[in-house]
Amino acid sequence: MTPDDFLRFAAQLTGTEIKGEAEIDRENLADILSDDARPIDCSHLNELLLLVHKDRVEQPFFDHFFGTKCTVGQLSSGLQRFQKTALLLYGNFVFPFRTLSRIKAASEFHQKIADSVKDPAKELTYFKNRPQKLLEVDRIEKHQTPFVGYLSVGDIVGDRGRCELLLGAARSLGLSASWEEYFARVKIMAKPEHFAPLAEIVENYREKCTKADVAAFTAFLDESMALLSSKKLEVDQVRTRATKNQNTYLTWDHMDIYFATSMRKAWEYQDLYNFIERLMGREELKDLHLRYFDPTQAYTDNRVNKGLVEALMLRRARCTVYSVQDTDTLGKDSELASTLAQGKPVIAYIPDLDPDDRATQLVHEEPATILERLRFVLYADEQLAQRLTDEDLQLVSRVQDRLIAYCDKRIWRSIIDDAAVGSLRTDLDADLATFCRLVASSEKAVYDKRAKTLKESHPLALQVNLDTGVANGVLVVRTITECASLLRAMLLSSTDFFIEEADGMWYLKERISGCIYRVVTNDRKLNNCFWNFYLR
Repeated sequence: MTPDDFLRFAAQLTGTEIKGEAEIDRENLADILSDDARPIDCSHLNELLLLVHKDRVEQPFFDHFFGTKCTVGQLSSGLQRFQKTALLLYGNFVFPFRTLSRIKAASEFHQKIADSVKDPAKELTYFKNRPQKLLEVDRIEKHQTPFVGYLSVGDIVGDRGRCELLLGAARSLGLSASWEEYFARVKIMAKPEHFAPLAEIVENYREKCTKADVAAFTAFLDESMALLSSKKLEVDQVRTRATKNQNTYLTWDHMDIYFATSMRKAWEYQDLYNFIERLMGREELKDLHLRYFDPTQAYTDNRVNKGLVEALMLRRARCTVYSVQDTDTLGKDSELASTLAQGKPVIAYIPDLDPDDRATQLVHEEPATILERLRFVLYADEQLAQRLTDEDLQLVSRVQDRLIAYCDKRIWRSIIDDAAVGSLRTDLDADLATFCRLVASSEKAVYDKRAKTLKESHPLALQVNLDTGVANGVLVVRTITECASLLRAMLLSSTDFFIEEADGMWYLKERISGCIYRVVTNDRKLNNCFWNFYLR
């Protein structure tokens, strides 16, 4: 180690520049540091620090960061251990050096840094020996999860109400009424803004059943009412179970993970259900017996209560897993920011899609869902139009028109006509497969871009802990395996960090995700002003 190397070491250890360099005895410093194998103990380091006009350290500081057997060549390793602790706990280097280096009692020192030196083996024992829950969640099936949402069940409620009005109009006229009389009665009974959707239902029925009269339509409405009432009953039953689940979540004495996402469409609930099932079923997590808040399993009919429940879960959970879907939303982004502001880890899962697998999945989705995916990529993938050939554009237009026509001709939005969907897929055949492949490729491009944005430039990717001022970063993963491994490491305090100096910053990065977890700026003015004002 050269004198210049040691001057950099001392400046980085203390977080302040070397003053009075011209007065430093470089000749003696060079002689002391010339042998990298030379043993260095606490008193030796203190003499070296005083030689370069820096404050000395106490024994607990030296023992923890530099060890009982340290050499000149190992000083840089001790510095890195100190920097990692400083980045994790303090968000700068000046204050932790001044605070930790002056503590004389080993017990007090270890109490100060306890959060950064937890024993993974003890943490594992804690999770394994933690008492089991008294109450379990009544797991709602995947296909029923959309029923816990506000927007996702709107079609069921709306269809039932429209069917009830149409049936009332038919019964008030009798079975011998003409279509003209029927339309006139519906117009009288319906609000003006509701008449067009009701007329569309009747016209779609008449197009499918060209010889049907009002009597036949009344019989169809009777059958539909029974089916729609059954679906409404199913919704009510699921919501009753989900309400009990929410009460169960509220009583658990421990909460480990909060799953944050935005869900409006049915497929979004089902996607999140699949993700949570796959993640929590991983071998890496099974022995931890984790407790987690799953929004696909909970329900409340009051938006204020819902917000309070989620705020409590965010406060109690050890970490948040943020499932990145199509768009950023106020709710989801608030949950991410709230977690970081508490100094807790956020793991953002952005799927690394395989276009072929995704295309196969899309082919079997309902036409309305396929259209939703097309609208999403047309909005989110700015380069899509440039990548498509004239032949591709013609195919997209052709398939889109057929899908729209099917959706427009559906009688009830909440009831899928399986026969009609099957016929549609048969008619489109290869065209639909190619179309879905184009959409899937674009979805991959969108998710890849979102992953890069969140890792490198998203303004919410770094947030300050409101209590300590420490800047926290989001950890982005692309696979279920990465997510499970990182989640286990975070919960057991066995995360592997490394330090990187770049862009005028000190970055503490997490190894699995390669993402910034903590950061300290080298901007002296900002650093000085920030810490002068923040903690006051």
